[in-house]
Amino acid sequence: MLPRWVAQFAGLRTLELSYNNLSGNIPYEIGKLSNLIHLDLNNNKLDGVITEEHFVSARSLEYIDLAYNALKIEISSDWQPPSRLDIAIFAACQMGPLFPGWLQWHVNITHLDISSAGIADRFPQWFSDAFSNVEFMNISNNQLNGSLPTNMGFMSLRELYLSSNQLTGQIPTLPPNISTLDLSNNFLSGPLPSSATRSANLKQLSLFSNQITGHISESFCKYQGLEILDLSNNFLEGVLPLCLGVMEDVQFLGLSNNSLSGGFPSFVQNLTQIMFIDLSMNNFSGRLPTWIGKLSILQILRLSHNKFSGNIPVNITNLACLQYMDLNNNEISGSLPSYLSNLKSMRNTIDECSIPGDPFPFLDEQPIGRPILHSLSTILKGQELNYGSISRVLAINMTSIDLSSNNLIGEIPEEIVVFGALVNLNLSRNHLTGVIPNKIGEMQSLQSLDFSRNKLSGEIPVSLSNIASLSYLDLSYNNLTGRIPSGPQLDTLYAEYPTMYIGNIGLCGHPLQNNCSSEGQAPKQGDLGRTEEGHGIQFFYLGLECGFVVGTWMAFGVLLFKKSWRIACFRISDKLCDKVYVLVAVWARQTRTDHDA
Repeated sequence: MLPRWVAQFAGLRTLELSYNNLSGNIPYEIGKLSNLIHLDLNNNKLDGVITEEHFVSARSLEYIDLAYNALKIEISSDWQPPSRLDIAIFAACQMGPLFPGWLQWHVNITHLDISSAGIADRFPQWFSDAFSNVEFMNISNNQLNGSLPTNMGFMSLRELYLSSNQLTGQIPTLPPNISTLDLSNNFLSGPLPSSATRSANLKQLSLFSNQITGHISESFCKYQGLEILDLSNNFLEGVLPLCLGVMEDVQFLGLSNNSLSGGFPSFVQNLTQIMFIDLSMNNFSGRLPTWIGKLSILQILRLSHNKFSGNIPVNITNLACLQYMDLNNNEISGSLPSYLSNLKSMRNTIDECSIPGDPFPFLDEQPIGRPILHSLSTILKGQELNYGSISRVLAINMTSIDLSSNNLIGEIPEEIVVFGALVNLNLSRNHLTGVIPNKIGEMQSLQSLDFSRNKLSGEIPVSLSNIASLSYLDLSYNNLTGRIPSGPQLDTLYAEYPTMYIGNIGLCGHPLQNNCSSEGQAPKQGDLGRTEEGHGIQFFYLGLECGFVVGTWMAFGVLLFKKSWRIACFRISDKLCDKVYVLVAVWARQTRTDHDA
């Protein structure tokens, strides 16, 4: 608890007590510290109400940070504070539901954070004028409604975070010095903001999960300095302009869940700094380019739910830093590329890909309450799971390969077992043949493995039961045979997912009901598929049909080429017809006589 006697330090200029376990109320006596300039109590367990009395004599206060406490700010909109704050941070403090009007008197503010503050109001008319000097502003995670201020173009904003509100209308003219703009998770509509030299400093633009419509026009290409571009979850359509290739500094490109079309964007080959590409859930088509292997520092590639076709380029194995590859639900054909072991980030050998510090510092949770710009979800363990920020995915080494629901053929390469860092491997719903790699148990990081609905044959490798981390397994609807490996890991998985072996023709043994024969092979009869006896019956009927067809054609050929046989056959047919006619006529006359009698 913050003691009341703190007011005794009349000359105190800085009070820094953040990240402690302070609890209880903030005493009113703190407002008597007339020389206090810097007050930082963020990330504690303080509660109670903050009123005007806490600032009654704080004439020198310039910096205040009360973020991430259970405080409620109840200050009248008409109250004029004795000081002029430069930095005000009240993130996660209760300030709403009305927009805190008392902030309008702090015209010197350059840094304002009132995110997650329970504000359910519109922007006040004085917003742009009162905050004309603000350079950093975070009002995300509130319930702000209505449209954005139309005169924002005259503000000094460099970073603006308004994500996760209920804002509507179109995006107005941007401030001339804006470098970071996050308007994600709102209801903004209309076209993308047209670029101008006034916004030439824009580095990070996040508009995902809005209702933005129309095409991405060539005028948008004037944002040449962009490093983050996230337009996912909107209603954008059409072909991407080639001039986007001038954005050579782009590291994050998120365009998922729109109606964009055309081939794989050729301008991407100019983005030599790209680390994240997400084009999933669009209408892109055509073949994947061979030059994709030149994106040397690409770490996350998401192209799922499109219409890409053709083979997976062999050059994709040159992506030594690739950690996450999702191509599911396309029309990709051919076999899995060889030399998969070149994907070194999936083998734990990532020295050449390691980047000092955070590889995505602009996407992580920044200090002073800056929000996450993007989150990543994946189909893992049979369901869609959200792994949060991209930085978290990389930090926890969430390596994944998802090639499900395509037209892949051929065998699963044995060398795939070298992916010791792989967490998720999904090759389901393809046409893969051959056997499951015998050394698959060496993939000790696997948590989810799905080979279902293919044409795999042979036995389940015994080594599969050695993957202690495995928590999801689906081998259903293949042609697997033989005894199921024993082990507590697989028994536990079967208890949770009892359909993981269903649809195979010859699996036997515990935990299934049908027992194996003495030779340890599949039983002659069982409930998982066709039996060997059934195959014999099918071959019998097939031979019978073939014999009938061949015999018929032999008789027809003899009659066609042997004239004497053909004439004799026709004579016999005529005699048989005459006899049948006479028999029918006699029978009919006899029947009529009996009827008359």
